[in-house]
Amino acid sequence: MIMKSNLYVKFNLLIVGSIFLCGILMGGIFLFSTAKSLREDLQVTGQQTAEALGASISNDILLDNHFAIVENLLRVKSQNKSIRYIIVCCKDNKLLASTFTEGLPKGLPLNRKYVKTESGIDSQIYNSNESKIDEIMYPIDGGAIGYIRIGMSEAEMEHLLQERSLQIFTMVFLVCVLGSGLATQFAWRFLQPISQMSKAVGQIGKNNYNIQMEIKNNDEVGRLARGFMKMVERLDKKDRENAYLLEELKEKEKKREWLISQLFTAREDERKRISRELHDETSQSMVSILAYLRVLKDKLTTDEQREMLEGTRELTAMTLESLRSLAVNLHPPLLEDLGLTVAIEKYLDSCRLTNPHLKISFRSEGDFANLDNALGIVCYRTLQEAMTNVLKHSQATEVDINMMHIGHELAMIIHDNGIGFDGKVAEQARLDRHLGLVSMRERTELLNGCFEIESEVNKGTYITIVLPIND
Repeated sequence: MIMKSNLYVKFNLLIVGSIFLCGILMGGIFLFSTAKSLREDLQVTGQQTAEALGASISNDILLDNHFAIVENLLRVKSQNKSIRYIIVCCKDNKLLASTFTEGLPKGLPLNRKYVKTESGIDSQIYNSNESKIDEIMYPIDGGAIGYIRIGMSEAEMEHLLQERSLQIFTMVFLVCVLGSGLATQFAWRFLQPISQMSKAVGQIGKNNYNIQMEIKNNDEVGRLARGFMKMVERLDKKDRENAYLLEELKEKEKKREWLISQLFTAREDERKRISRELHDETSQSMVSILAYLRVLKDKLTTDEQREMLEGTRELTAMTLESLRSLAVNLHPPLLEDLGLTVAIEKYLDSCRLTNPHLKISFRSEGDFANLDNALGIVCYRTLQEAMTNVLKHSQATEVDINMMHIGHELAMIIHDNGIGFDGKVAEQARLDRHLGLVSMRERTELLNGCFEIESEVNKGTYITIVLPIND
């Protein structure tokens, strides 16, 4: 609506302003030319009057008939309303007669020296207290007898110009009013498609493509509106296609997440099954072998045989310990029996034993007793994968693990002081199908969590996971 109003105002200002400026300009030119023409006519009238008067009073001046001179002056003045005064001077510029009864108007010289011109008429314009005076000075018989000064008043001319000015401005005003009405009508017809397009853009911004426009214009604006409607139709079609593709993508993403979840679940179940088999069956078989070897040792007769048997027993015991450690790593029974914190501490103890050069610190804050099993597995596997990367690649001497249960979120931060890496190394590892980081991220995101890794060369690495806890 603001755009529409502004365009209406601009159209009216443009058209009405153009009419007003043209009217004022034409009126000014007309008044200027009229004033010039009237002034020329006034001067011509004054010149002709001076010539005729000079011929009629020349003898009276020579006879010094003062009464006849004044009578002629008054008669001539009464015949022409534009004549304000007439003054007759002798050749030495002394006043002989005049039509003044109350003296000269202010601003007019009492005596004036004649300046000879090609036309023989000396014309001057004076600003008096009454109006502008065009004074014509005419030499009688070439100035041998005297001079006539006729003051032609511009008052009537100014009054006429004022009337014409008022008429012109009135006409310009009426034309402007008419132009404003026509401009409003024209602007409404011209801007209607633009106004409809403006409203349509607002609807498109709200994802509403069901737009109807009535287009009557066949000019450029009409063609623009038709092109706009075709664009809206294509946008509507593309939007429906995008919505369909988006739904398909969401379905595929759900299936992918379900498959990954099933994969992780199957892998954890397989780990658990293998761990149980190693612990319950294979380990028990190894224990039975150790018992049989002990019984067999007592029946041997030579020291050499006993020594070989003892070596076999030690190798079997080491294998049994490795199987138990492998079973724990595959699926720690402490995670289900005693909780996440105890399982992590037990795992870190084994890391300390096998890597005495690495200082490992672990801090936990909050209650983890009733934690969901899926959350515990994600935290434990993330820590396992992170510690594997630290031991293999980071060359770190210190690792800090912080685990917090705050509100409805569980957060784990793993920081090492190793050599770190840049983003290109992480991307290349992903392309080379090194799935450690990918696995950590996907496990976290499956539980609607957030996974972040920050690292710089020679500044260590931070791994942070945040998981929502559903009560």
